[in-house]
Amino acid sequence: METKLINFTRTLIEKKSVTPIDDGAINLLKKKLSSLGFKNTELLFESKRHEKVLNLFSILKCSNKNNRTLCFAGHTDVVPPGDLNSWKYDPFIGKVTKEKIYGRGASDMKGAISAWINACENVLSKKQLCFSLALMITGDEEGVAENGTKKIISWIKKKKIKINHCIVGEPTNPKNIGDMIKIGRRGSLSLKIKVIGKPGHVAYPHLADNPMSYTSKICSELCNLNLSKKAKNFPISNLEITSIDTGNKASNVIPLSSEISLNIRFNSSYNTKQILNIIKKICDSYSCKYSIKIISSNKPFYTNPDAFVKAFVKSVKNVTGKNPLLSTTGGTSDARFIKDICPVIEFGAVGKTMHQINENVLIKDLVSLQKIYEDFILRYDDLIKKSI
Repeated sequence: METKLINFTRTLIEKKSVTPIDDGAINLLKKKLSSLGFKNTELLFESKRHEKVLNLFSILKCSNKNNRTLCFAGHTDVVPPGDLNSWKYDPFIGKVTKEKIYGRGASDMKGAISAWINACENVLSKKQLCFSLALMITGDEEGVAENGTKKIISWIKKKKIKINHCIVGEPTNPKNIGDMIKIGRRGSLSLKIKVIGKPGHVAYPHLADNPMSYTSKICSELCNLNLSKKAKNFPISNLEITSIDTGNKASNVIPLSSEISLNIRFNSSYNTKQILNIIKKICDSYSCKYSIKIISSNKPFYTNPDAFVKAFVKSVKNVTGKNPLLSTTGGTSDARFIKDICPVIEFGAVGKTMHQINENVLIKDLVSLQKIYEDFILRYDDLIKKSI
């Protein structure tokens, strides 16, 4: 089992699939899944503002009349490797040492994709399942996420494909396999506030209106904003200013405008409209012209720990001996799109090195991950049989 898992993970890492480039990663998955009996559908999505992206939906339909489907969601795209000279090994050769597999995507999340597919192969070689298995794989998770899972979900809805439950293979474990299952995420709201003044010479400030004087005060209030409402099962909300920019390269010119970039991660006690109203109230308290542009907006979501979640917890405990924490911490993921069609949880590799130089995954962790996935597929089969 270990050799097969290592080899497939390494081969997947070898694909230089930096968003939105595929480099044959989807085709590699197609070949493997086809050999297991899955029907593959390539989904090439594009838009006016963003580059086209290759995605994949694969399904192995159950032979009986039961129409339940368990889906695994993942992404083959990775972030850029950064400074190649700082890596121990080439980030796209899938270097295998005694304990680890190195490479971009090892933990986020080519290792998890490999573990799931190998888990499916092992289970299918032993028994016939009473439900259908599906995979949705995107090449646009690390980028703008416009031509990836978001559009796969629209396609699934249009085709009237029923997905009952989904597991996203994001690296959810902080230190060790079995630490954490994500059962929700806070909402995320990204904004740009443009403050407009009047340009002029710094020696004649009375003839100008410096937008930075308003910007500094608005930023001060934003930094001290009290988003203290609590929500069960969610962390507290927070607002972070990520950039203040005038585009002004001259030290003796008062700029026309300045732009504040910020992101708010909010729990279920807030919504986008409420947060926008709070920010507008702050801006309205100053005698300046301004505009607010929404860059992205995602609602918080929460998957109740029902029989589906409890079964996965049992699988984690059976393999690792740990009781995983059910968490809603961390950033956003493609689960924010999937939650619109079915209950979704996230569980994958250890995320300590994701997006970092020398990203890697412990071989023993990858083996444990595959075992957890195998155990859960079998438990899910029992769960479905009991409900029929």
